[in-house]
Amino acid sequence: MPEHRDRPASALAHGPATRSDIERVRRDVDEVDAHAVHAEEASVARHRQRVSSRATQDPQDARP
Repeated sequence: MPEHRDRPASALAHGPATRSDIERVRRDVDEVDAHAVHAEEASVARHRQRVSSRATQDPQDARP
């Protein structure tokens, strides 16, 4: 059986999209975007922590 993504779009459709379908997809996309932003912010914070930690361990290696 083919994977869900391998099927043509027409094989997955069960009629025209309704307003609730569109709103659900928009919510899902917003949720994914928010998660991506949170993950990026966490990554930046970890990077800053590592740089700060290195600077305190060996001040000569720290860049101005």
